[in-house]
Amino acid sequence: MKFFEERFFDRRNWILDNIKKLDVSPIEALVLLQIDFLNQYKQEVSLDSLALKCNCSKSDIDDSINSLNRKGYLKMKSENGIVFDIDSIFEANKDIIEKNDLFTLFEKEFRRVLSQKEITTIAEWDRIYGYDKIVDALRIAVINRMMTDKEISFNYIGKILANGK
Repeated sequence: MKFFEERFFDRRNWILDNIKKLDVSPIEALVLLQIDFLNQYKQEVSLDSLALKCNCSKSDIDDSINSLNRKGYLKMKSENGIVFDIDSIFEANKDIIEKNDLFTLFEKEFRRVLSQKEITTIAEWDRIYGYDKIVDALRIAVINRMMTDKEISFNYIGKILANGK
């Protein structure tokens, strides 16, 4: 399974969070988000459906699709009709994603799958504190676990973050 297909990886939030780094226009970003949404719910993706959902002209949608295709973010395949595939946006920007993959770090250190509440907490910390501060707080908690034999807890990591802000 590819990293962007993991249950904890929110594709649309990632796109929204990285619009500037991806160098896409607002219409292109909206088209990417709509394609991802329509694909997830197995709905037809076409110029008509995208124009309707994006509240844009077919010409604007066509221009955006062509631009996204040139950037390598969108591939169109012929599988029982035309399939719009945006997986390459994640593959092409793997370095951005790897830095943001806090969930894997936490699952590794906690030695278990994270709950939805924990995933939400990490996402909120990422928004408030940023990647580097969260990784530093996790390191402190891991070192504390090794020195005291106490389990790592989200409360402890949250306190480290709050005190270090």
